[in-house]
Amino acid sequence: MKNVLICASMLGSILSYAQQKDTIKSNDIEEVVVSGRYYQKYKLNEVSGSLRLQTPIIELPQNVQSISGQVLNDQITLNMSEGIVRNVSGARKVEHWDNVYSNVFMRGASIATYMNGMNVSSTWGPINPDASIIDRIEFVKGPAGFMGSMGDPAGFYNVVTKKPTGKFANSVRFTTGSYNLFRGEADLDGVIIKNGVLDYRLNLMGSSNKSWSENDKTSKIIIAPSITFRPTKTTTFTAQYNYQYLKFSQPGAYLMSNDGYASLNVHTNFNDPNFKKTEVKDKSLFLTLDQKLFKDWVWSTQYAYMDMNYDGGSWWGGFYGSDPKILSRSLSNWQALGKNNIFQTYVRGSLQTGNITHKIIAGFDYGNRKYQADFSYLGDGGSIDIYNIVYGVNPNTLPNESAYYLNRNADYYNDQGVKYTSYYAQDQIEMFNNKLRITLAGRYTSGTTFSGYPNLDPIKADQAGEFTPRVGVSYSIMKDFSAYGVYDKTFVPQSAIGIGGSSITDPFKGQNIEFGVKKDWFGGKWNSTFAVYEIRRKNILVAGNANDNNGNAFMIATGEQRARGFEADIKGEITKGLNVVINYAYTDAKTIKDTDASKIGLQSPGNAKNVQNTWLSYRFENGNLKGFGISAGYQYQGGRQSWFGTTAKYDQSLEDYFDTNFGISYTAKKFDINLLLNNVLNRKLYSGYRSDDGSYAWIYNAPRNWRLSIGYKF
Repeated sequence: MKNVLICASMLGSILSYAQQKDTIKSNDIEEVVVSGRYYQKYKLNEVSGSLRLQTPIIELPQNVQSISGQVLNDQITLNMSEGIVRNVSGARKVEHWDNVYSNVFMRGASIATYMNGMNVSSTWGPINPDASIIDRIEFVKGPAGFMGSMGDPAGFYNVVTKKPTGKFANSVRFTTGSYNLFRGEADLDGVIIKNGVLDYRLNLMGSSNKSWSENDKTSKIIIAPSITFRPTKTTTFTAQYNYQYLKFSQPGAYLMSNDGYASLNVHTNFNDPNFKKTEVKDKSLFLTLDQKLFKDWVWSTQYAYMDMNYDGGSWWGGFYGSDPKILSRSLSNWQALGKNNIFQTYVRGSLQTGNITHKIIAGFDYGNRKYQADFSYLGDGGSIDIYNIVYGVNPNTLPNESAYYLNRNADYYNDQGVKYTSYYAQDQIEMFNNKLRITLAGRYTSGTTFSGYPNLDPIKADQAGEFTPRVGVSYSIMKDFSAYGVYDKTFVPQSAIGIGGSSITDPFKGQNIEFGVKKDWFGGKWNSTFAVYEIRRKNILVAGNANDNNGNAFMIATGEQRARGFEADIKGEITKGLNVVINYAYTDAKTIKDTDASKIGLQSPGNAKNVQNTWLSYRFENGNLKGFGISAGYQYQGGRQSWFGTTAKYDQSLEDYFDTNFGISYTAKKFDINLLLNNVLNRKLYSGYRSDDGSYAWIYNAPRNWRLSIGYKF
C-alpha cells in the first residue's frame, strides 16, 4: 500500500504542475472554452437502451458503472482481458486461458457476460470482446432482476457493440508496440438513405502479435457490419453481425515450479512450437426491433444467435518423477462447439396517476445456451527441464492432425447447457416531482441446467423455478445528489445425491442488500458513487458426514458464503482538461457455513480484499502545448486469493499486485497519436494458484512494454 500512496502523490504533483503551466501559457483568461469537450467522453449519464431502463444513472437504485469507448482508446486497451476492469471498483480479471475469454470477478465471485443486454455466458466463452467493436461497457453490481435472475448475485458486465449513428463518421487506426504488435482498424459509419431511413456501420480489425513468452503468437480478424432501418417514423430495425477469427499458439501461458511463484524467467514458455495451434471462429447475429406504440411507450424485441467453434489442442504438466525440475507434459484434445439462442420481448413506458408517475417495464425472456467439447487425452508431450528448456519436439511423436476432432463417443466428451423462460414486471413509482423513486418488481424464472460426461454417466438435468422480488428506493436530496437502497435475489438450479440416495434439488440462492449515494459535481462534469452491500450465497452444496450414510459420500445444500464490502467510484473531468477514473473497493468474501469447520472463515476463491485503481489524463487546451496530453495510472490489488477453490490443500493467497502506466499524446481535429508505457516499474506481475501436490502454477502479465496508437477521422 505504501507504493500506492507514493505513486498517487507523484501523479498528483505532475498533473498539478501541468495544469499550472497550461494556465500560465493562456494568453487570454477571458477566452471562452467549450466546457465538457473532454469530460463527456469519460462520464456517461445514461445507461444504454439494452439495459431496458428509462432512468438516468444518478437516479438508479443500484451501483451501475458505464465505461465509454473513449476511455478504452486513451488507455490503448485492445480487449476485455487487458485493463478494462481497472475502470470499475472491485472488478478484476482472474487468469485462465485469458487470450481466449475473460473471467472477471467482482463482489467475491465470477460475474456473467452480457452482450447488448443478453446473457451470452458459456464455458470458455464468449470469445474475448475486442475493443474495435465496443461502444461502451456497463458493469451492473449485484443482482439485477430487470435483466435476469439466474446467476451469481455478484452481477454482470454488458458489452454494448457499435451501431450506426446516422452520421458520416469514418475513422482508421493503426497500433503497434512491443512483441511485434501490428493492428489495423477501420470504423465506417454512414448513411445509405437520408432522413434516418437506412444507415450502416462497418467495423474491421486485423492484428498480429507475438508475446513476451517464447514461441507464442496470436492472429485475429474481425468483420462486423450492422444496419439500422426505419421504414416508418415509429419503427426501428437493427441488425448486427460479428465475425471473429482467432489463431494462437496456446490457450494459456501457465508456468509451473516447485520453487515458488514467479521463480522462472518471465519469457519462459512450456509450450512447444510443434504442438497444435488453436483456431477459434465466433459468429454472432443480433436482431432488434423497436416499435413505438403511443406517447413514450415502446415495444422492443431482440434475438441473438451465437455460434462458437474451437479447433485445437492443449497441454498440461506435472512433476511426477524424483527430479523436481523435470516437468512431464501431456497433450489433450480441445474441440468445442457453443451455440446460443436468446430471445427477449418487453414493453416500457410511463403513465400518470394523479401526481405520481409510473415507469413500467414488463416482458418475457428465453435463453438456450449449449456447449459441447472433447477434452480427451491424446498422448505424451515430452518432458522438459523447466530451467533449461529445449524446444522442438519430434513431430512424429505427436498426435496426428486427424486425432483432433470432436468425438462424441469419447469418454471425456462433455455436454452442458442452460435453458430458461422468464417473465418480468417492474414499476418505478416517481413521487414528489421525482424526488422520491420506489421500484417494485418481480420475476418468475423456470430454468434447467445440465453438465457432465454422458459416455461415463447419464446426465441428469437440474431444474428449478423461482420467484425473485426486487425492491429499490432512490431519493434526490438535491437535483445532482441522490441516496438509494436496493434488495434483489438470484438463483441457479442444482442437484446432488443426498443421504440415503435421496435427490437434492434445492437451487443455489443469492441475495443482495445495498445502500449508496451518488453525486454529480460542477454541473455534471464528474460523478462520485459510494456504496456498501452484503451478498449472501446460500444452499451451496457441501459434503455430508459419510459415517451418517453407511460410509457412502453424500451432499447437503447448507453451505453459505457472505460478501460484504465498500465501493467508491469517481469519474469525469475534475478540472478543465483533467479527466480521471479513481476507484476503490474493499471486499470481505468468505465461507460462513460448511460441514467442514476448517473451511469456515476462508476467503472466497478469486477474491481480492483491497483493489484501488487510478487513471489520470490531462490535455492542454491553451498555449503552445494545446492538443498535447499526458496520462498516468496504476492498479493495486491486495489480499489476493487464487481461483483454485475452498477445497484446496494449500494456502491460496497471492502477493500484492501493483501495475503502473504512463503516456503522452496529441490530439488535433481529425488526427490523434498516443504513446503508452505499461508496467513502468517492470515488476513480475502474475496470478496463479498452488496445486494439491505442492507445486506452484502461474501466468505472468507482460513485463515493461510500449504501445503506439495513431488514429485519423475522415
